[in-house]
Formats: sequence, C-alpha cells, structure tokens
Amino acid sequence: MGRFVSVICSISWLLVFSASGNAGSAEPQKEQSQTIRIAYAAPVTTMAPIWIAAEIGAYQREGLDAKLVFVDSKAAMATLVSGEVDALVISAPAVIPAVLSGANVAFIAGLHNKMIFSFHAQREIQSPTQLRGKIVGTDRPGTPTDYGARVALTKMGLKFADVQFLALGGSLILWPALQSHQVAGVTLAPPFSFRADSSGFSRLVDTYDRPYQNTGVVVQRNRIRPRADTWLRLLRALRQANLSWYEDPKLAMYVLTKYTKQSDPDLLQKTYDFETNPPGFTKDLKVSDAGLQGILDFLASTVRPEAAKAAPKEFYDTTILDKLAR
Repeated sequence: MGRFVSVICSISWLLVFSASGNAGSAEPQKEQSQTIRIAYAAPVTTMAPIWIAAEIGAYQREGLDAKLVFVDSKAAMATLVSGEVDALVISAPAVIPAVLSGANVAFIAGLHNKMIFSFHAQREIQSPTQLRGKIVGTDRPGTPTDYGARVALTKMGLKFADVQFLALGGSLILWPALQSHQVAGVTLAPPFSFRADSSGFSRLVDTYDRPYQNTGVVVQRNRIRPRADTWLRLLRALRQANLSWYEDPKLAMYVLTKYTKQSDPDLLQKTYDFETNPPGFTKDLKVSDAGLQGILDFLASTVRPEAAKAAPKEFYDTTILDKLAR
C-alpha cells in the first residue's frame, strides 16, 4: 500500500511544483542569472541530483540559469571537449579513457559512488558457462555500460573472447534487445535490472561489491579557475539536491517518475531503496579515489595498459570542493 501512496504523492508533487514555478516566475530577479549548460548521458536514476536541483529551485537560488541537455553517451565527452556544453554529468569509465587519450577534462565533484550494474540473461541460461559463444549486448568501449559488462564477465569467470560482444547502447536499448531475444545477455542498471528480475530473466551476477566512481561533474580543466564562481554555485545547488534525495523521499519519487518515466510503484520503491541503503548519492560531493583506482586497475589489465601508470588524482580537481568546504 505504501508504494502506491508514494506514486500518488509523486503526482501531487507535480501539481505543487507547477504551481510554485508559476508563482516564482512573477518575482523580479535581483541579479542577472549565469547561464550554464549541463549535459547528461542517460535518463537514469544516477542523474537525479541535476533534476532535483531544478525542481527545488536550487539553481535559481544560486543565480544560475541551468539548461539541462540530454546527449547520447557516444558523443557525450566530445560535446564537452568541443565546448558545446559547460559541464557533463557522467561516470568515470567514460572519463578515464578520454583523459588517457589526452582530453583536458576533470571531475570537480562526485555525485554518486556506487556500482549499479548486474548481468541478466535469457531465461534458459542459468549459468555463466551457457553464455560461451553467445551474443552479449553492450555499449561501445569506454562507456560505463561496457565497463559494467566487462566487470560482470570477469566476476563470472569468463574472458571477453568467450562471448560475442555486440555494441548497441545503454540500458534503454539493451533492455528491449534482451526482451526481443536479440542477445543472450546484457548488463543493466536500475530500474531496468529490476524489470528484468520481475520478468523472469536470469540474473547471473551483480557488481555491487566493486569500488566505483559513478556520476560526477566533469568540466574542461582550463575553465575551472576562470569560472570558479559559477562552479561553486553549481556545487552548492547539487549538494542540496543530494541531501534532498535522503530527506524527502516523496520528492525523489516525483523526480524519478517525471524524468525516467517510471510509473510502476514497485519499481519506484525498489529503485529508491537501492540508492538509499546503502547510500549511493554523496553528501560531501567528494570523488572516490578507491572507485577511480578500481577502474584504473581493471582497464590496465584489459583494454588500456597505460592506465597502470595513472593515479586517481590525475582525473579530478578539488579547487571548487575546497571552496565549498570553507
């Protein structure tokens, strides 16, 4: 019953925020807002902070006119490097290869540091050995989904050559591919992983025990200090958003319903519980050294041997977080 109440409350939030938004628009602005273009690579739960900040008016209170832009994961890093957007919210498996290849970008904050991927297969596949020689759906190399797939295969005792990788995209595309029997197995993130469970697909392994740097705010390094005031305002807004996830479950449910198009009360509750216990969203916005190191170690042993010489601190800059802590 409580789960259905959560969804009803989510709908009521829509009415409340719509009303408050109209009322707020009539108020005169004290100063000119700074426009900031924030890109995100998937409409998934780990992007919740940027949406919550919009819904609670955190950007506006910080004097920011935030433009949230959805970009395909394949083009996300290029969009940031080219200057088409000011900041990109994405996870470390997409950032580390780009930096190793020469991209002058860095995390200025971490928003989420929990591993979220699990591997699901067709119902008749009950063990990892049955995957040998079969098609496994994934995303292109260097994307978070591809990283999750490779970690999952390793945990199952399989080598990459044991299966046929088919690069299709993220969970939004992989879930339908699994349903249509286009592939034998895929790596999924919530809520798609929960949909696979409830639909009877085999869950062969999860990666939740691995250290990870999930989503964070990535910007061009040469713009960190020149735009320090803008980034500080942004991080204040996102810190409030992360705190609101835990303090206001009804708001969190509303945001998931609106932006990820989830409507099933059971999936909403499972997704919220998964991200809350243990917590996934960071309260201090720090980047996880252990998470970065875990990814570096894995890449070094698989597709990017040069990662063995890199250190976690090469992928983030604490200038703005240091200001935030004062």
